[in-house]
Parts: sequence; structure tokens; C-alpha cells
Amino acid sequence: MKVSKRHPASFRDPAGFVFEQEGLFYRQVNQSYAPHYDKLMQSGLYADLVKEKKLLSHTETETVVADPSRWYKTLLPEQLAFISYPYEWCFNQWKDAALMTLAIVKKSIAHGLILKDATPFNIQFIGTDPVWIDTLSFETYDETKPWIAYRQFVECLVAPLLVARHLTPDLQKIMMVYPEGIPLKIVAKLLPLKSRLNLNTLMHIILPSAVAGNKKAVSNNIPVFNKQKLLNIIDNLKTFVESLKTGNESSVWNNYYEETVLSSEYVEEKMILLKRWMQELPVQTVLDVGTNTGYYAQMTAAAGKSTIAVDADTACINRLYETAKKNKLTRLLPLTIDITNPTPAIGWGNQERTAFLSRTRTDLCLALALIHHLAIGRNIGFDQMAELFSTIAPWLIIEFIPKSDPKITLLLENRADIFDDYHEESFSHAFEKQFAIVKRQALTHTGRIMFLMRRKDNHPEI
Repeated sequence: MKVSKRHPASFRDPAGFVFEQEGLFYRQVNQSYAPHYDKLMQSGLYADLVKEKKLLSHTETETVVADPSRWYKTLLPEQLAFISYPYEWCFNQWKDAALMTLAIVKKSIAHGLILKDATPFNIQFIGTDPVWIDTLSFETYDETKPWIAYRQFVECLVAPLLVARHLTPDLQKIMMVYPEGIPLKIVAKLLPLKSRLNLNTLMHIILPSAVAGNKKAVSNNIPVFNKQKLLNIIDNLKTFVESLKTGNESSVWNNYYEETVLSSEYVEEKMILLKRWMQELPVQTVLDVGTNTGYYAQMTAAAGKSTIAVDADTACINRLYETAKKNKLTRLLPLTIDITNPTPAIGWGNQERTAFLSRTRTDLCLALALIHHLAIGRNIGFDQMAELFSTIAPWLIIEFIPKSDPKITLLLENRADIFDDYHEESFSHAFEKQFAIVKRQALTHTGRIMFLMRRKDNHPEI
């Protein structure tokens, strides 16, 4: 008998659930949701959204059933290679996710349906394209009622954009603390007083926060709603979200390749070497750790490798995301991840939303111009680095930065040099516990050294 395993994040919706069987993820549609599902499929909305790449496609199957007592349909969705979470997105990813949600709501209304929820956890990025993944989020629309998910949309998608806009993009990670949405009272307290001069902020955040939980402020005579009122609200929200921009795109690192890097000759020499090694390696998936603005990640994505590019600098990732969109790098997924403090497992039983390192398994890991920041900037030893990188991928391309490098001189300007073991011999000794060094190539005029390594439990021929 084939065993079905229910996904730990899929337990809240009585309409159905996601489960895994023999390495594939399925979605069961329960009988209680049957009328809404049939309307979704028969109205043309499903076909339109799939054609526009706004909804994950699926096929129906009757051969796999997880819970026969409630079963109506089993769906086999398009399988996703990687799951990201909203608190790992950059500002413009969040913005695009919000705009797509509003577009889906408007399209749904035209087909006699509406989204019953508006959580960003129902959205995934396939490269730079946001897509709605929960087929069971649609229900028959009653135009006499307001949008039930309006408040959730504001707290989950608008509020993080506002705190990022007026304070710092790093505050988008507040969604780890409030995964159900940032309460409006908290958003109102976080925002600066000048933000209240914006009519949309006043209408969608400040005034609702003032009456939230105040029974005296809520009238028993709720005015009659209609479709046009809702469409007006959706259009207003769209204009509001479109107007939001990050307050400050500058950072220490987002001009790295133009101003901060050693030289253009160094960058190009490294690129030529990487391209040659990439052609020799049997890899299809790549994680670029400390990607900065993703110069090398763009190369691997353009070469057809599915690439996840991560950096702690939100401005860098925002810039990379826009570059990837502009250049149609559909295999590149930029994420805001600090590898020294990666996303933890959170939610019910710490299983609902898994840790970044648990989700991330690629064929190749790139760690370029990174180890000096880890070793000297964060006091992380070579042994710890080697162990971490060995859990990510069987292949590793890593750059050793010697202590004589001017960037290390800068790192040591305001702190004592306690790093007696920071040298190539110690580096190689630590990494050879986990990896076999396949190739070593010094870069001209810099003293920096590129290493190609293979994890010791992996022995394909190059």
C-alpha cells in the first residue's frame, strides 16, 4: 500500500490539503469545496490564470487518494523545485506579489469568484515570476459582501511594504514574527508621523487601526456593498502599491562591481575561469552564497542552470531581482538570506515552514569573495564553513582571499588581528576533511585563489 504523507504546512483549510506520495506533491479537494472548485474550472478563470502564468497548473487524477472519507478530487500540481517564504523576498518581489494578488482578485470577480484569502504564503516565485499556488483559495463571489480577505491583504502584503518604505527593508523580516500579518495597531505605531499625510496610508492603515477591536465604533447597520465599490477599492490598492518605492537603495555593497571590487581585470578573469569549470561540471542547480548584485549568478542562470542567489544586503537583492526581470533570466531566484543567520524553521511544531538550509539542496555551491567576511567579519572558522557548504551541494567553487588582500586590511582596521590560522594551509586542511580539492587556480595580480572541490561522498568523473 502506497503511503501518503500530509504536508505539515497544510492543515488550516477545510477545503483540502497537500500531501506527498512517492516523491510527488498532490492536493486533495474535499467534498465541502466541490461547488467552488467546479465553478473555478468551468468559469474559465482557471484557464485564464494559468495562461497568464498567475496560477500554478494541475492535472486531475483518480488513482491517488489520501482521505477517502472527504475526497472529491485529487490534483497533481506542477511541481516546484524550491519553496521560498515572503520574509526572504526583497522589496520589489513583495510588491510584485501584492500586485499579482490584486490582479487575480479583479480577474476572479469578472468570472463570479473571489479569493477567500490573501496570504503571501500562497505565492511562490518561479524565477522572477510570482505565481499563486493554492487552487483552493477561490470561492463563489457574493457581490453584496465586502472582500473577506481585504484586511489580510493589507496586513500581509501592504504593511510590510510600508514599514520597508518608511523605515528599512530589513523590517520585512518582521513577517517571521507575524506570519499571519502585521497587526494594524503595530503598523500604525511603527510608521513615522509624516506617513499619515498620505491619504491611502490613512485610509488602509491608520483609520482601521483606530477602530480595530472597538465595538462602539462598529455600527450594527452595515451599509450594502456592491461589485463596483469593491472594484474601486482594488483599483485604489493597486495604485497605492504601485506608488511604493524603497526609501534608500544605497548600501555598502550594491555598487560592488562598479566601485568596490579590486579591478575589472580580476572580475573578468574570474568569470572566464568559472565558465570553463561550469562547462566541465555535471550540474543543473546552483546556490550562489553572498551573491552581492549577482554578476556570476546571472552567468549561471543564462547558461541554463537553475540558480538561487542569496545575500544579506536587501538593496543588492532588490537590484539583482530587477536586473533578472529586465534580462528575462527566468532561472534566477534572488533571495535575501544572511548565510550566518539563515531563515529558521517556524510555525506549528517548527515544521510548518522549514529552515532555508533544509530546503536548499543544489548540485553546486558558489562561495566567491566570501570567506574573509565569514572568518574575519563574523569569527566563523574554516571547519565550520566546510561543514556547512558540504550540506548544501556535492560541488563547491570557493575563493580564498589571502590575508595580504586590501579588503582584509580594511576589515582589520578597527579590530585586533586574532586570526593566526587564517592562511591557505589552514583553509585547505579544514576543507579537505569534507571535500577533495579537484582544481586550484591563482588569479593574476591579486593573490586570490579559486578552488574547485568535490564532496568526498560524491565521485563522478569530470
